[in-house]
Amino acid sequence: MSVENQKEEAKIPVLKNMADYLKAANADGLTIIEGTAAWCGQCKAIAPEVDKLAIEFPKANFYTYDVDSNPDVAQELGVSSMPTFTIFKDGDLEDSVTGAKIKELRAAVEKYL
Repeated sequence: MSVENQKEEAKIPVLKNMADYLKAANADGLTIIEGTAAWCGQCKAIAPEVDKLAIEFPKANFYTYDVDSNPDVAQELGVSSMPTFTIFKDGDLEDSVTGAKIKELRAAVEKYL
């Protein structure tokens, strides 16, 4: 019997519009919403680390959205630099981390979880 080496990957949902954002932001528990862009090098660099966090902390709800496709969401959250991780707990905005700062993001997840 062969064993396939399958890498565990997080399936981080993509928010496609304001309605998706509002549903995610107002959910119970911890929600982390990442503002990103297709052209953002730091976003691509940190993506594998964010996937690892999503796997490590399954009780946290991770989402992502493209700021260029969803400028209304970016404006609502005051996002002007990418990546920006906005952290909600039970529908309340608690914190944010701007930049590819995985240690700061991990600390925030641990703090609010």
